[in-house]
Amino acid sequence: MSADWFIVRAGFAVAALLILSGCPGMSREDNERFQAVVAKNVSSGMPFVTAIQHLVKAGFTCDDRTAAPEVTCTRDRQSLLPYACIQRVNMTTDANRTTVLAVTPRPIACAGL
Repeated sequence: MSADWFIVRAGFAVAALLILSGCPGMSREDNERFQAVVAKNVSSGMPFVTAIQHLVKAGFTCDDRTAAPEVTCTRDRQSLLPYACIQRVNMTTDANRTTVLAVTPRPIACAGL
């Protein structure tokens, strides 16, 4: 085997990995669908406990253990390819954490090998 053959084969392997590990799920349409899911489940003015219940039912994990007025909920999206996407939504609550004041879906973040 020549060094040229090895370089061509290695280049092909790197190109294939880059294509396969691309980050589907980050398109504008994907983000719009995600925002629609969030809007369907939570909105400003709804009770905080209800918002958490709706997001958990939709597959999110919410960390509401701290006393901070902002709570982040995340949902992982796995793929058969070597990448994963994380969907996040931040909720701001009132001081007593009884009512949701603002809902902010974050852009989908994906990572691959």
